[in-house]
Amino acid sequence: MAHIDKCMFSQRVTNAAHDDIANIAGKFQASAADAVCSAGFLCIRSALMNTEAYGSAIKNSNTWIMVEAEDDSLATDGIYACNTYNVNEAVAAGNKYKVGQNTLGLDLPAGEIGAFTKIDFLSGDKIYRFGEGNLDAALSTNTFFTITDGMLTPAAAAPSGTVGLPYFELIGKGTIIEGTYASFDYIDVIAKVAMA
Repeated sequence: MAHIDKCMFSQRVTNAAHDDIANIAGKFQASAADAVCSAGFLCIRSALMNTEAYGSAIKNSNTWIMVEAEDDSLATDGIYACNTYNVNEAVAAGNKYKVGQNTLGLDLPAGEIGAFTKIDFLSGDKIYRFGEGNLDAALSTNTFFTITDGMLTPAAAAPSGTVGLPYFELIGKGTIIEGTYASFDYIDVIAKVAMA
């Protein structure tokens, strides 16, 4: 998968509830090969990763191979957003340098293990922020979003007909201010699940 511009993810966090941040470690793959994963890209767990020291003989208990969430992924499948917490990197003469600036919306590099945050669809009260790059079509007047190939697909109405189908409802939008300039637009959404 290639880099997608103007992507981001932020959980609107409070300390009021236990497990508000449910992060797991993972490595993103597309077509069974390590791939770049953009911030906020929606994924599901595929398989536990092998430990680096023992190979396939022992699996790592909570580090997963992550793949893109599809339009038929259910809320009970466990849907996660790539939440990189990354910094810019530069490679020179075989050395990797990390630069702590311009940290908004950075990718998870191919082959690296990063954080993936579980989206809580079942409570119906958790708010998440995504960048405009996380949409696979223009927002227009739509206020609902389904999941298609790891991206948010704007829709005029909430999905119906499939119990357990996850979706998001728009509750706000604006422009991200990064440092002293306007970066790109964002949307705030509540995660929900179709009940009928």
